[in-house]
Amino acid sequence: MIFRWSDTVKTVFGRDAVSLDSLFAEKGFTPNSNQKLAIENTSGPLLLTAGPGSGKTRVLLWRCVNLIVFENIPPEEIFLATFTEKAALQLKQGLQGLLSIASTFTHKPYDIAEMYVGTLHSLCQKLLTDRRFREHGLRSRRPLIMDDLGQFLFVREHFNNLLSESGFDIEKPTDVYKEINGWFGKASPSRTDAISNCISFFNRMSEEDFGEEELSLKLRDRTISKLFKMTILYRQLLSEKGFDRVDFSSLQQRAYEYICQKKDAGSVFKHVIVDEYQDTNTIQQKIYLKLAEGTKNICVVGDDDQALYRFRGATVENLVDFENICKKEIGVRPKRIDLNINYRSRKQIVDTYTQFIDLVSWKNPSKPSEFFRIQNKDIQANSKDANTSVVLETGDKQTVTENIASLIKKLKRTGKIKDYNQCAILFPTIRGNASGEMSPKVQAFADALEEAGIKYYAPRAKNFLYTEESLITFGLFAKIFGYSPSGITYGGMADFSNWAEMAIDSADEIIEQDKPLAKFIEDTQQSIKASRQNYKYLSDYCEKNGIDLDDDLTIPLLKKFSQIQRIDDSVRRTLVNRGMLAFTTRRTNEGKPLHVSYALSRATAMDWTLLDLFYKLNSFEYFAEKYRQAEDGGEDSGLYNLGMITKYIAQYHETANPILSGATFAKDLVRKIFFGSYMYSLFRLNETEYEDSEDPFPKGCVPFLTVHQSKGLEFPVVILGSVSHKSKDARTLDVLVRSMQQKMGIMPTICEPLDSMDTYDTMRMFYVALSRAKNLLVLSQFKGQGQTTYNPFKALIEQINFESIKKLDVKTLPDSEDNSDKLPHVYTYTADYLPYNNCPRNYMVFHKYGFVPSRSQTMFFGSLVHQTVEDLQNFVMEDR
Repeated sequence: MIFRWSDTVKTVFGRDAVSLDSLFAEKGFTPNSNQKLAIENTSGPLLLTAGPGSGKTRVLLWRCVNLIVFENIPPEEIFLATFTEKAALQLKQGLQGLLSIASTFTHKPYDIAEMYVGTLHSLCQKLLTDRRFREHGLRSRRPLIMDDLGQFLFVREHFNNLLSESGFDIEKPTDVYKEINGWFGKASPSRTDAISNCISFFNRMSEEDFGEEELSLKLRDRTISKLFKMTILYRQLLSEKGFDRVDFSSLQQRAYEYICQKKDAGSVFKHVIVDEYQDTNTIQQKIYLKLAEGTKNICVVGDDDQALYRFRGATVENLVDFENICKKEIGVRPKRIDLNINYRSRKQIVDTYTQFIDLVSWKNPSKPSEFFRIQNKDIQANSKDANTSVVLETGDKQTVTENIASLIKKLKRTGKIKDYNQCAILFPTIRGNASGEMSPKVQAFADALEEAGIKYYAPRAKNFLYTEESLITFGLFAKIFGYSPSGITYGGMADFSNWAEMAIDSADEIIEQDKPLAKFIEDTQQSIKASRQNYKYLSDYCEKNGIDLDDDLTIPLLKKFSQIQRIDDSVRRTLVNRGMLAFTTRRTNEGKPLHVSYALSRATAMDWTLLDLFYKLNSFEYFAEKYRQAEDGGEDSGLYNLGMITKYIAQYHETANPILSGATFAKDLVRKIFFGSYMYSLFRLNETEYEDSEDPFPKGCVPFLTVHQSKGLEFPVVILGSVSHKSKDARTLDVLVRSMQQKMGIMPTICEPLDSMDTYDTMRMFYVALSRAKNLLVLSQFKGQGQTTYNPFKALIEQINFESIKKLDVKTLPDSEDNSDKLPHVYTYTADYLPYNNCPRNYMVFHKYGFVPSRSQTMFFGSLVHQTVEDLQNFVMEDR
């Protein structure tokens, strides 16, 4: 049933009638017929196919406005899942803006603070503490969530035990690593690769919702059997010693188990809305269908032609076969509405990508009436501009890249792009090797742009730790703490040692140019030396007098320590100050005495952490210049990278004790744990440069992006940096999951053939790339030795007579403009106005560039108190 509230008149306080149409008019939004149907259809399941540039975000926003304002659905009874935090932020801010307009008509406040809007990972965390799914309405405890790096460090710490208890022969570690990595396709002797591969195995088993029964299947492959056992052991480790840990994948499994405990879980939310449904996996689909099984109100939005994440366990068939799945699981077949009009791109761009996707067969060879792609979407361009908007540049690598660089410069000079960041170069993959080198095609574009005097920003082209800011920051850390590379000349450690040497050399150059910085480093080194020496005096005294560091701390002991002759006066004062004496007495009276080690560490502790040290370094000239450039509106890529560095340092604080003391320095823990473990893990995982959620591309730079990275983005000009592809076999994990499904009799109705997966994934990947451009799309085809062109592109080039750059009349291109239909950004008095008024630079650093404040852990205290008071109130009410 379709509710047309635009036909319903409501007079409020003498104002004109309020309706969806009047709100549309207020915002200057004129939905097309299918968009309006999608917004107004609020009863029963709904499938929205949403092609590129079809305005799906705006449709989702207005759909929520309709539900809240006209259907009177409380915001907390709406579940809206997005694929990225960026999308969630856009929707929240857009919804706040639209609801504030609606309030001026209805004179009602609309509070979306309790509305479920976010990625499924964030929403699962919220679900696990939602008292509506728990008996008596009491809040359950939230588990400790490990992000990807935290999970890697956790598995790395326990890896030998996991291997041993799973049946691997750890007496021959290299053979074990080769066995594991070989099963995944490349028999590397790398321990890091083996850990990463095992993690991907653990995660995929969780994403498929496989429990111990499935992991006990008897398969002929002995390596699989050992990996099954390791998965079970890993899950047991997550709850070892009273901890309750989850990784991102098991978090979803935990949330599903949690909501299944509630009989009417499917009625808690009146509406479940899921964006990017083509990128969901098995456990995610189970969660969504469970939450909607009572009301039947589930709306899924997606485009199977833009499914990119099979390598993360995504199942595009969830969308392709949604109509049948929905009928089977919740008993109702969904209504399908196609959002098929592209408002982003000029006509030839739309014609190009729609023609390209049809160049392979999507028909099921065993069932001619069945397709592995949603049929009859009828994608059309809203633009009627028939002028050239797609060009092809063919030739050797140097000629092609130089011609493209000249075009970019011309577009900027003629005002067709206002900033170089309005032109993006996309690659299927651009990641270089562990030494920080770019891949050859990416390097060719980089060289051509540099030759033309154009700066570029390459978030995926190299290891993040090779960025200038990372080298200098961590090089300065190495100088301050006396870290020197190991000198190992083989394997991953050799690459890390080379990086560390490069970082120290970079730091030396900066120090040589900045005498105050050199003096600061010398002073800091002296304070570290003093801390270490004072700790030695105290520990030597303990050893000489038979005092164990685990002995109970007493007031007489503190007074004895303070009388040691050689310790500094500052240490002496700390040992017997009022706070130390009172804390020691209180803990003793409570029956929880402190240990001697506590006194030694506290007395010799520095008054700064690594994050504090970072901010102290930022006051010196090299870093200060980065801030000045950003404040003056210049290139700001450096601040994005510095912001990312603060996140890594803060993450280290979460995995290790952030307090630096004499014990830290005496045990050489900065070298062993920060550099030897944490930084080495970051390096080996090849972490990449920062992508900001709101302003992702620094001014004055042409961004180099992977196609995956460009998903959901648009640019006035897009250059496809490669039209080649090397075919691959199906991933080992996909083959395993398919065989497990067959063995258990749980095969999905529609399953893409394993031998077609690479073809379909590649076509979708290029489809996404071709559909990012608004005004101009440039295809680069390299000719010459070793250069190949993907067959569908060969066919496309033969079918369409593309013009070359030389023949392109740039005067026919539209001028690039800011998106006038951009969603509103909502500012608040306390979170935005007051901080900006207090210090504009602070506001810029922490709000725009994502810097993590030092000692930020204290900032969550207010929300913790609020949550505790709320829980106590509910407990009292239940008791009554």
